[in-house]
Amino acid sequence: MKRRMGAMLVIALVIFLPLSASGAEETVNLMSAPFGTGSYVLGSALEEISKNNHPWLRISHSESPGLVFSMKRLGKEPEVRKTTIVSSTIGVNWLAQHGMKPFDKKYDGLKLLANYNLVSVWLATLDSDISSISDLKGKKVALGRATQISWAVEPEMILRLGYGLAKEINLQYVGTKPAVSALTDGLVDAAVIGGYFDPINNKISLSPQTVELMASGRKIHHISWGTEEVRETAKQGIPIAAVTIPANSFKGQNASISSFTDSVAWCASAEFPEKLAYEITKLIIDNCEKFAEYHNLGKLMSPKALPFGWSEDRIHPGALKAYREAGIL
Repeated sequence: MKRRMGAMLVIALVIFLPLSASGAEETVNLMSAPFGTGSYVLGSALEEISKNNHPWLRISHSESPGLVFSMKRLGKEPEVRKTTIVSSTIGVNWLAQHGMKPFDKKYDGLKLLANYNLVSVWLATLDSDISSISDLKGKKVALGRATQISWAVEPEMILRLGYGLAKEINLQYVGTKPAVSALTDGLVDAAVIGGYFDPINNKISLSPQTVELMASGRKIHHISWGTEEVRETAKQGIPIAAVTIPANSFKGQNASISSFTDSVAWCASAEFPEKLAYEITKLIIDNCEKFAEYHNLGKLMSPKALPFGWSEDRIHPGALKAYREAGIL
């Protein structure tokens, strides 16, 4: 009888030990981005990774109309902040905290859990006489749509805050693909291009419109932002990080490019439970290489890049604990 009771106790422990302290699975909601985007695919990947690699944590992923929508929802629904994480960026976070467009008022900033994408953009021209930002005085420059943070808002800030040239350059907010088309059609003198960057391993995956431009057969001249100008912009505006894309990182790039990066990340409100923030971040750290199985952007993810660009005070305490345990910070 005692042996039977002992065996039953062992079975019970095997069954219940993997569960959370409450004895059941715990679900965290994730609002990422519109269907079909890299953010959406990687959000779905995180959901599946949680099911396959964590004993009790479950990520329930859903589509969001956009990062701004998600930020606004967290700001308006206090209870959601305790159960939901979202896709966001350093730029979106900063604009929300300052109540700047496209936000209608100031919102509390979010805390980092983990980056899953680092966007880096710069300007390109077909004019061999244009080699620096200063050469763009009086010229037409095509950017992304006015609401696109990395492809329009941040470049405009560098031109305005880093160089003091925004009023001397004719900025056209047309969208990323139309910007490249305008450049190849001779309608503008320079256009925004770029891609997704791993600053730890110096790997880059060019955005679709950039690939299109590089394949056009035209002689492309890349214009660096300048490290000091990026840092000056970060002091006065959005806290972007200066990075250097080494020469020959992609075909046709013969010299290094001084650029900037903005982090696209999974974030949470300060009210989000520290225990859950820790478990989610640890899950991502331990399974970072698995994201490459779902999307090409996952190939650029690396453990040391997960907190890149975020100061420790902007990292969720639970995530901070996970990074310190892993020796990343």
